[in-house]
Amino acid sequence: MRLVSPDQMRELDRRTIAELGLPAVVLMETAGRAIARAVLQRLGPPDGRLATVLAGAGNNGGDGFVAARVLHAAGFDVDVYGAGDPGRMSPETQVHYKAMRHHGLDCRWYRDVPKHPELQNLRRSLGRSAAIVDALAGIGPVDELHEPLRTFAAQLDGRHRALVVAADVPSGLCAVDGRVLGAAVRCDVVVTMGAAKAGLFLGNGPDLWDEIEVADIGIPPGWVTALEPVGRVIDAAAVRALLPLRPAVAHKGTCGHAFVVAGSPGKAGAALLASHAALRAGAGLVTLGTSGEVRGRLEAEVWDLLVEAVRGGASEAKRIEKLVQKKSALCVGPGLGTGAAEADLVQRLVAVTTVPVLLDADALHLLAQKPDVGEPARGRLVLTPHPGEMAALLATTVDAVEADRAKAAHAAAARFGAVVVLKGARTLIAAPDGAWAVWPRPNAALAKGGTGDVLAGLIGGLLAQGATPFAAACAGVGLHGLAGQKLRGHAGARGGTASDLLAQVVAVLAEIDGGEPVSGDGRASRSPG
Repeated sequence: MRLVSPDQMRELDRRTIAELGLPAVVLMETAGRAIARAVLQRLGPPDGRLATVLAGAGNNGGDGFVAARVLHAAGFDVDVYGAGDPGRMSPETQVHYKAMRHHGLDCRWYRDVPKHPELQNLRRSLGRSAAIVDALAGIGPVDELHEPLRTFAAQLDGRHRALVVAADVPSGLCAVDGRVLGAAVRCDVVVTMGAAKAGLFLGNGPDLWDEIEVADIGIPPGWVTALEPVGRVIDAAAVRALLPLRPAVAHKGTCGHAFVVAGSPGKAGAALLASHAALRAGAGLVTLGTSGEVRGRLEAEVWDLLVEAVRGGASEAKRIEKLVQKKSALCVGPGLGTGAAEADLVQRLVAVTTVPVLLDADALHLLAQKPDVGEPARGRLVLTPHPGEMAALLATTVDAVEADRAKAAHAAAARFGAVVVLKGARTLIAAPDGAWAVWPRPNAALAKGGTGDVLAGLIGGLLAQGATPFAAACAGVGLHGLAGQKLRGHAGARGGTASDLLAQVVAVLAEIDGGEPVSGDGRASRSPG
């Protein structure tokens, strides 16, 4: 799914009005009807139940007035509350306000914070409602909501049993970056007009809604797809589009050779998980470079991998240079260790290779200490930090990273000239050119040691097949997330392991290669494609 900014959306509206001759009042009518339809589709016959519409004085309020009129005509009892100065309504909003009133509905306006009896009346109405429409603020605000909008938005904090439907974005959510602007509506459904807004998937945005519908209000779809999106949501369709092609005549020599440098005594599992993930992602060959001790234990037992003993030090320089020849991507760091020899090994690997390099785990520990280590691979580098590693990379705190994950990811991407995969409940990918994407679905089934090693291997395997760093990162995160959904379906939130996750990667890829729909754990509605 492509994400747009409020400015891009306003330009699309302007073009639709100017070039197609569709008046703003018609766009507002279409938007309001989409909101009402979302209510009616989910609640069925109104049977005289109550719907409450909260409307601002801006264009978002106009959408709400249309929805109120349509819901009333369908059979709902409708209460309408206005927040702001009705004298400041746009001409289009005034048209729909008058139309609503001519259909027998009125609006109780509040220019300031409702006094206690009035606030109690509003709360009673909300408490009795089967449906609530949030049409208070929309995509406009970027600073804290002023009163009475803030007080109105604060009422919809998830306490009501009603179906809550928001127009465009939950009011109080910044449509640019997902900040909460003092108070924000918690809703069940967002009906977003024309295209999804970036703030819905950044910051606090995903915590404020359960389902998104993109409503067609008359903007030509080609205009939306022609825009350079400010971001993308990763879903099954995106993964399909980003995976490297696999022709029927492919053989191991045409599918890339990944060099996974990982593992140390006590951490051989990380090396195996990352290496097998690279194979599962489709790499034709995978060489595991690991310590001599680990190699001695694994070589007779691991049939699918080539295994080499590697170590740091000047005496190994020529051998390291030879080992990276004819490799098409490097994945360095899972379980590698953080000693002086390992640090030297990482530096030598990055310095001598000319192919994409992914740094994970212990390699990120070195990069945080010596930021210039990544310079030779600038522009073909992928970093996969969790929040703690990201804090070290940026010399800040975990709290600061988590307070604005997008800002942190973009800062690291610019600093290191790398595609950055900031892991977490909603993994975020940022590129040095400002492009970004997000996996929006939290999944507690992935809260197990080793799942990050699987992710590193998946991305490394995709890099080895020729995917660009950004495409490999997005596709790898998507594969990892889709497999995690399947894992949760099979083993619940607790019972699965990282090796179980690998089996689910196979299942996802089988569905993708077979053209079958990729099934998840029932949360697909949170990120429609």
